Amino acid sequence: MRLYIPKRYRRFPEYDGSLPLVPEGITIVRPDEDMGPASKVLFAARDLRGKSVQILFCDDDKVFPPNWASQLFVAQEERPKECIALIGKDVPTDFAKSSAFFPRAVRRRKTNMALRARRLRYKLATKFLRMELPRPMPSLVERGGYVDVLQGLGGVVVRPEFFDDIAYEIPHVLWAVDDYWLSGMLALKGVPIWLPSGLEEPNPTEAHDVDSLFLATIEGVDRNEANRRCIEYMQTHFNIWR
Repeated sequence: MRLYIPKRYRRFPEYDGSLPLVPEGITIVRPDEDMGPASKVLFAARDLRGKSVQILFCDDDKVFPPNWASQLFVAQEERPKECIALIGKDVPTDFAKSSAFFPRAVRRRKTNMALRARRLRYKLATKFLRMELPRPMPSLVERGGYVDVLQGLGGVVVRPEFFDDIAYEIPHVLWAVDDYWLSGMLALKGVPIWLPSGLEEPNPTEAHDVDSLFLATIEGVDRNEANRRCIEYMQTHFNIWR
């Protein structure tokens, strides 16, 4: 497993370059540059270019179930020319047009009997049997299908060849955008984004609320406006989502 920690952070200029302690099996890689949140996959894709490998990337403020990685890897093996994401969405229809990939993913309703049963067993086990178990989370997709935008917080599997050199030429302001930028680069290559059905949403950790990117205003632009500018950039420069 690789953990990319640049020597300098654009978002946190006060970073002193110190490194965290990491478990055995994790290799820290120190790029000179910081490409923003997309760094979590773009450096690995460039380093592994030309190799037949899968790359799984995710956010670091979630707790994933034990079979999370294997399920995503198997799903991508079944669709080797497609990106697999646990969570995703379509572009806003008020100013963008979805891709032509069908069928579309269908989200599961937030409340269902299966989830209620799992949560009841969880309460019984933790309250009366004093067992320490992760809280059951809902499965997100009822019917697998395609989306326009991957959401890295749940986990995403790609291959190095999915990204061309242009993916590393991230414009001003857009460097703070990862999901829309990476999804646009996949669309430019004709790589669909598939959401499998039946996989559970990961549990958040307390770190979720510490300097969260989706709440940040960077270079005077909040997350929603940065995403919008990224979509407009894709429309103008690559004729994507229009």
